[in-house]
Amino acid sequence: MKVKEIICLVCDFVGEKELQKKLSTESPTFSEREQEKIDIMLRCFNLVNQEIASEYIPFLTNENISVKNSILNFSSLSKNLINVYSVKNRYGVNLKFKLFSNYIEIVGNASSITYSYLPDVLNIDDEVEKVRGLTGRIYAYGVASEYLLIDGISEDAEIWEERFKQSLFVIGSKKGEHLLPKRGWF
Repeated sequence: MKVKEIICLVCDFVGEKELQKKLSTESPTFSEREQEKIDIMLRCFNLVNQEIASEYIPFLTNENISVKNSILNFSSLSKNLINVYSVKNRYGVNLKFKLFSNYIEIVGNASSITYSYLPDVLNIDDEVEKVRGLTGRIYAYGVASEYLLIDGISEDAEIWEERFKQSLFVIGSKKGEHLLPKRGWF
């Protein structure tokens, strides 16, 4: 799914039908005001994308690393780190580590790290990463809410924000069988 498709959905949600039609064409030309609206929606999209990754559904990655002197600088990782979930040696054994402001101190010889990250800022023609059931509709709910807040229509923004948060809650909730422990006497 492309960012452009999500912005088309947002246009539908916020009543920008003309802008939606133009976005759906092959090579549209926009007036200055229309381009301004698209730029605002794009900034809102990137804000929502980073909000999802940092507060609701972690975007996880596993990366091979080479650690010297037990220190791994965040700048040596390929993505912007939010939280570290595990550090392993070449045999897959979890290693102890301690987080600092811009590096990790690791006990042992680490060969891989699993961490959550902030997604990169995307442009209108970029592809959106598929993450754990996130759909264009969910992104569009969040972007519509942010866009309407900027536009000063807070009552409508609250409706879209509620839909956005409810959709994220459904994705984030545990699916499948829930097993309870057997009852017994203590």
